[in-house]
Amino acid sequence: MVDTFTEQDTRKQIWDRDIKGFAAKRYVMKELVMEVSTDAWTNSFYQKTATSLTGGVGSAVKGIPRGAPFPFLERGVTLKNAVILKHGGEGKIYWEDILTSNIAIEAETISDVTDAVVFSVDNTIYSTLTENDTPATINTIAIAAGYEWNSATIQNRDPVQDLLNAVREITIDRYPILTSGMGYLVVNETDYANLMGNSKVINHPTFKLADGIITNGSLAQLCGLKIKVSPVVTADKALVVMAKKCGTWKQTMALSTETIIDPMKSYTIRAAEIGVCQLTDPEAVCLITNTRA
Repeated sequence: MVDTFTEQDTRKQIWDRDIKGFAAKRYVMKELVMEVSTDAWTNSFYQKTATSLTGGVGSAVKGIPRGAPFPFLERGVTLKNAVILKHGGEGKIYWEDILTSNIAIEAETISDVTDAVVFSVDNTIYSTLTENDTPATINTIAIAAGYEWNSATIQNRDPVQDLLNAVREITIDRYPILTSGMGYLVVNETDYANLMGNSKVINHPTFKLADGIITNGSLAQLCGLKIKVSPVVTADKALVVMAKKCGTWKQTMALSTETIIDPMKSYTIRAAEIGVCQLTDPEAVCLITNTRA
């Protein structure tokens, strides 16, 4: 029996809701940056340094004489430009599958289209925050050979100290990553397994698993950092950031979906998002390298 227009409209609304529901659960990196709307093609911003300002020789911040002029304070910044990019994809559900209620095909199509867009956006954000895994301005911690998280010498594995070193670098740059409650560690699936299997981690007094329902993808907490897992994180690396401070996602179009009906042939499910990521505060980021032997 051919579907009525009402049934088709209802199906379209369900697909749209399912796609956005899938996406909300799968974004990881996007949760770590500030989200701001933009209608500009090229987005400019000033990337700043975190050094505390001083008044210079002869006009220090401390000890201004009575009635004397105040020292002039000005932070050094670098003008940066970024152009928005479209992330999108589409999949087909064929008419025969629609008529026979092949729910598996519908679910898989929704999942595949959504995953492609989410992965692309999250991967772009990761690449921006890590400067394409070739840090120039962000903090870095390199684990020495033989001390990786999967080192053959078990006693040499010390991810806790590696995380503390990363926190130290960000804190030295005057970012309150711990006291703000916005400190995050992001690793891929393999490095998460290596991290969680370490006795120094599970026995550490700051370690705790997420309570009850996992909130925003945070699986555990260690050294004051909430831990997230994402496949976009490069193997052999781990990313520590102060969320909502490290960068911004300038969004021109939020994840949007459209169902294109080709009667008696197929439905095309299309999804897209338009935006650009900007690394605004490099010192609020630390990339840990050489996590694996």
